[in-house]
Amino acid sequence: MEPTASPTAESLRDSAVSTDTDALGRPLKPVSRGFQTSIFFAMFGTWLALMPATSITLALKINQIDPENKAVSLSLVLGVGAFVALVAQNIFGALSDRTTSRWGMRKPWILGGMLTGLLSLVFLAFADSIPTIVVAWALTQLTFNILLSGLNPVVPDQVPQKQLGRVSGLLGLTHTFAAVGGAALAQAFLPDVTMAILIPGIVFAITIVIFLLVLRDRTQAKEDVAPFSLLLFIKAFWTSPRKAPDFALAWVSRFLVMFGNMTLSSYQLYFLMDRFGFTEATVGPAILQLSIITAVTTTVMSITVGFLSDRLARRKVFVLVSAIILALAHILAAVAPSFAVFAIAAGIAGLALGVYLAVDQALIAEVLPSRSDVGKDMGVLHLANVLPQTLVPVTAPLFLAIGGGLNNYPALFIGGAIVGIIGAIVNQFIKSVR
Repeated sequence: MEPTASPTAESLRDSAVSTDTDALGRPLKPVSRGFQTSIFFAMFGTWLALMPATSITLALKINQIDPENKAVSLSLVLGVGAFVALVAQNIFGALSDRTTSRWGMRKPWILGGMLTGLLSLVFLAFADSIPTIVVAWALTQLTFNILLSGLNPVVPDQVPQKQLGRVSGLLGLTHTFAAVGGAALAQAFLPDVTMAILIPGIVFAITIVIFLLVLRDRTQAKEDVAPFSLLLFIKAFWTSPRKAPDFALAWVSRFLVMFGNMTLSSYQLYFLMDRFGFTEATVGPAILQLSIITAVTTTVMSITVGFLSDRLARRKVFVLVSAIILALAHILAAVAPSFAVFAIAAGIAGLALGVYLAVDQALIAEVLPSRSDVGKDMGVLHLANVLPQTLVPVTAPLFLAIGGGLNNYPALFIGGAIVGIIGAIVNQFIKSVR
């Protein structure tokens, strides 16, 4: 086999898919404020339903059922759920690209995911054993990934390049606001974990319905869709790094950054209880305080950096800065002698998250290999979000067990910081984005 020359930045830009045209080559018009507002709340509602479960309610429910092995049981629940999400997102992302419904390509999956996701949350709310929680969370991950297979491609489908930074920054805030809203709802209903799961689900359903009423979805004719084949189905899990090297680098970078971030976010509640003596009755207000601090710092940085990134037409440098700041936050959290110091670490982590979320989706939209396979490629990219959810719970007990016992959180946090820094360095090798 003859060696192939490495592509230059200029050739990659020339061959890249334009982010100012749709799959049929039609110019993308600027999206309206109504579209931006409705997709913001749709994303907010989605994360509002999921984030309290991953950071508060699941951990508390497991602590009530299996307090002696809570960290291991939480790892089991999160790991199985993440594996289901790993498979589901890619399958349904590819199917979303092939949808020829007269209602659009994405709407059927968004609606179907919303309805089944709501039912899954009800099941989760009433689960009363570790095996039942494992099944309920797996179903929740399955159904919400059906939803996301339609919701994630909407931005690459419809947002032109000149608005990508602003829209990306706006949507990045949904995680932060959902964390605050979820913590507030959890505090309001705890120790009733059941209601703390159900109420966010109701809000989620309302926001999705409103977005569906606003969305003017893409449509495609049946003759424009290639016949189904098993090979294409399998390819839903793969985008060739050789054909799309920048997309592959962006994937690896996001995977490592998300892995590092999850080491702190997934085990924060247990850290507060084991290190600072919080109880189920008092940990809710503490999580709410941390969420508010993170929300303020993330919001300020996301809006500022999103605007600055568009003006400078630069993305990569902000990813590097965010990872460095996040690493500092993890190290401070690991050695925090008091809750006040841990809260400062949370604020610093919020700064880092704001920088990262402001540019990440904009960068991804610029390195997508094909406008005709957005759903599939976004599904492949989503693996970078989901795989850490599988691997962190698997590897976390190894870090936690360093030195004996199961509570070496500093080792887990510092390990995550190192992984995140490596992810940001990988991002700097992307050639088609500045």
